[in-house]
Amino acid sequence: MLGYLAFYIFLGFYAASSFNKIPAGPVNAIADTAGTNWLLVGSDSRDGLTKKEQHKLHTGGDFGPQRTDTIMLIHIGNKGTTLISLPRDSYITIPAHTSLDGTKVEDRKNKINSAYGKGGAPLLVETVERNTGLHIDHYMEVGFKGIRDITNAVNGVNMCIPNDVSDANSGLRLKAGCQKLDGTQALGYVRMRYADPKGDLGRVERQQQYLSAVMHQVSKPSVLLNPIAMFHLVASGTDSVLVGKGDGVKDVAQLASAMRALSNGKGKLITVPVSNPDATTAVGSSVLWDKSAAAKLFKSLGAN
Repeated sequence: MLGYLAFYIFLGFYAASSFNKIPAGPVNAIADTAGTNWLLVGSDSRDGLTKKEQHKLHTGGDFGPQRTDTIMLIHIGNKGTTLISLPRDSYITIPAHTSLDGTKVEDRKNKINSAYGKGGAPLLVETVERNTGLHIDHYMEVGFKGIRDITNAVNGVNMCIPNDVSDANSGLRLKAGCQKLDGTQALGYVRMRYADPKGDLGRVERQQQYLSAVMHQVSKPSVLLNPIAMFHLVASGTDSVLVGKGDGVKDVAQLASAMRALSNGKGKLITVPVSNPDATTAVGSSVLWDKSAAAKLFKSLGAN
């Protein structure tokens, strides 16, 4: 017992000193709102992947500004935890800002996943705050390498695939049925969009399914009570995950606890209410929110 205690104390200090932190606070933050809100982001970053690995994972080259293909708002409050997926093609207002190249831009409608490429994490956070009315307290971001490595660190994730999958873009080939996915397969599964008849909304469902599967796997004694497995998990996480400058181990532990509860069915996994999943806009096919239903949802979580 003393050995386990010493190991987990060491693991906590190791994690605290190893987190990669980035500025994520918005230029114009809104006032605090009820509970604790995390913005969990999956980006198309290829950082840490060799050219050979990029080819194997079918990620393509690292061209153009980075975008965020997964955007989840996690609210931890008195009534439990709610995870709300915001589709990457959501057509919303990007607040006025100075872009990364120094250009000043006024309020403009665009897809939500373009905000990161125009102003980094701070603009993405400000965009989410502006369109939801919820203050973002903490930020976490993971790229392609992180999804692959974290999945492998927990010895794969169990997923039930409803239909055969053959996706040329991600290189994914899967048979229908419940099975264990390794890191490469899991990355392809959460990225796949064009082969899904539901498009972006179908990908949102798979991302939520994957996240629940990861947390369920992490909660198993074979991982929690295995020092080697836990070290690999923490090492892969700190190597591949970015958090906001003010976020620490205690904050991440609170998030992990909330996510574990979600994976056990305690809480809500939902997508922002949508009025049109395939609307034609100035920036192409986009997802339009149901403004009234979305406002009611965010208000229930304490939005201003």
